[in-house]
Amino acid sequence: MTTIVETTSLSEQIEDALKAEILAGRYRPGQRISPDELRDRWGVSITPVRDAIRRLESIGLVKVLPRRGVYVATIDKKSFKNIFDLRIALECLAIETAALLIPDEKIEEAYHYYREAERQLRETGDRTLLIERDHTLHDLIIEYCDNPKLQEIMRDLHDLNVWARATLVARHPDSYEQALPEHLEIMEALRARDVEAARQRLRTHLENAFRRAYEDWNGGNGESDSP
Repeated sequence: MTTIVETTSLSEQIEDALKAEILAGRYRPGQRISPDELRDRWGVSITPVRDAIRRLESIGLVKVLPRRGVYVATIDKKSFKNIFDLRIALECLAIETAALLIPDEKIEEAYHYYREAERQLRETGDRTLLIERDHTLHDLIIEYCDNPKLQEIMRDLHDLNVWARATLVARHPDSYEQALPEHLEIMEALRARDVEAARQRLRTHLENAFRRAYEDWNGGNGESDSP
C-alpha cells in the first residue's frame, strides 16, 4: 500500500497524486472514483481526500454527482474547443512578457533540447526525447510570464489539455513530430527576442495542434460508468 506522508498540505498531495493518475489514464473518462478506496490505498482520513476531489472538480477533471458518486469528467467537442480557445488566448498573452524575461541560458538550453530530440528522431527514429521534451517551451512561457494568477490558470488549463488530448495523441504519435518544427520556429523568435514573431508563431502552433486533434476526434471517450 502506498502511503501519503504529510510534508506540506495533505489534501494538495492527494490532489496531485489523483490528478497524475487521471492524466496518465489510470482512470478513464466517465469512470467512477471511490473516495473510500483512495483513503484506504493512501492511508489517510477521508477529509483530505474529499478536499482534493473538490479541487479537481473546480478545475474540471472530476464530476461529483449528489447521491451518485465521483466520476472522472467526460469531454465533448465543444468543451475541447473551449479549452483550446482559452489556452491560445492566455498563452499568447503570456509569451508577450515571457519573450523578454526568459534568461538567455534557458532559451539556449531549451533550443538545444529540441535540436537533440530532432537529431535522435532523424538518426534512429526514436521519439523518446521528443516526447519527454515536448512541453519544454510551454513550461518556460508559463514560468516567465511574470503573472502568478495567469500562471495558476494556465497550469490548470495545461492539465485539462493534457487529459483531453491523451487518447488522441496515443493514437497519433506523429503529432509530436509535426509539432517539432513549430517549436523550433518559436524558439528562433525567442532567441532573437522578437516578441511579435514569437506570439504569431505560438498562435499558429497552437491552432495547428487544435486542428490536428480536432480532425481526428471520434466523438467518444471510451466506455463510461457515469450515468
